[in-house]
Amino acid sequence: MRKFSVRSLITLAAMTTAMLAAATPLRSQTKPSTAPSTTQSVEISRPVKPESTSSKKTSVVKMFEDISISPNFTPKEIELRGISGGGVETQKKSGRKVTETGDCIGFIDTEPDHKITLTKPFQYLKMQVKSSGDTILLVRGPGGIWCSDDVSDRNPEISGDWLEGTYEVWIGSYEENTSFPYLLQLTEKPQSTK
Repeated sequence: MRKFSVRSLITLAAMTTAMLAAATPLRSQTKPSTAPSTTQSVEISRPVKPESTSSKKTSVVKMFEDISISPNFTPKEIELRGISGGGVETQKKSGRKVTETGDCIGFIDTEPDHKITLTKPFQYLKMQVKSSGDTILLVRGPGGIWCSDDVSDRNPEISGDWLEGTYEVWIGSYEENTSFPYLLQLTEKPQSTK
């Protein structure tokens, strides 16, 4: 019975304290009144959190970009990104089995992965694909259609002089509906042989 009495007293004291606290606002919570009133208004404000200045930078990787370039572009090497492959035979899209730059084999998407506009003719430009998988390259533009496969390991490339105009570029895969992430590198400098 003694435990019950102590609990009752503690409960009663807590309830009384809560009622008094609710009825009597703190000085920082009272709002000045312009008219005499029997009830007081209470304004409760929360502390404002300072905006955090995060040092983390977010980066977005752009894929399947279209670009426009002129001779002597900077940076000296441009990298475009994408995912290779598709379900369309490269031969059907190109209308050829072979071009002067290589065999038209593998599979590509229906639409080009990139459109590269050359605003002036280039005396030398190299397009090279870098990928962990077996990729192919199809380029269609002013002056013709070019295919490439396995020039540098399992990666295709096309280089030489280029006419002014817009080139549609497909990066495909050797096997149908197989996809690999790739970098398409563009540079004006021929690779030096050591």
